[in-house]
Amino acid sequence: MSRLFVFGVIIWLAYFVAKSVWKSLSGPSSPPGQAGGPATDAELIRDPQCGAYFLRTKGVKGVVEGKVIHFCSEKCYDQYLKKVKGEE
Repeated sequence: MSRLFVFGVIIWLAYFVAKSVWKSLSGPSSPPGQAGGPATDAELIRDPQCGAYFLRTKGVKGVVEGKVIHFCSEKCYDQYLKKVKGEE
């Protein structure tokens, strides 16, 4: 009976060790700059309108449908708003 208990404890420990190793190897759960990930001022982010990459600090911050979205310029922000509203 005690051998079964010890064997069960060993399996339980191996499971949690394997789980923690898997988490560390799979990397962060979300990319930087998105929900849950660390955001830095010097990171490159992608404009959802034109697809250009730019520094977060150089971009234009806009709120669309309650979400904060960064754009490379006012022009892209305006075009995105028109597209969301269905004007284009």
